[in-house]
Amino acid sequence: MQVVNRIGVGSAAKVYGLTLGLLGIFIGIIYALMFSLIGGLGDGLPLSDSGGLGIAMLIIIPIFYGVVGFVIGALGAAIYNFVAKKFGGLEIELSEPNQIPAD
Repeated sequence: MQVVNRIGVGSAAKVYGLTLGLLGIFIGIIYALMFSLIGGLGDGLPLSDSGGLGIAMLIIIPIFYGVVGFVIGALGAAIYNFVAKKFGGLEIELSEPNQIPAD
């Protein structure tokens, strides 16, 4: 068994930030389509100019998700490091690639 004693805070923050940023792209596309559809329903509606809001969502949501992911990743790694120092880290079993475990 191997034990994960520490997680790099910067490394975890980058991975979480990029992962949630990519997720934000997909969510931003959904919002952009929804707001563009609402904007195309007709003139005179209060949300008739929401096509531009849809494009803004395509830009804002991935950035927001990326920043939130970065912060949450850093906090999560820092908390894990604190807990692992006090109580011990996660135990994991590793094997070499393409090898069958000997059980």
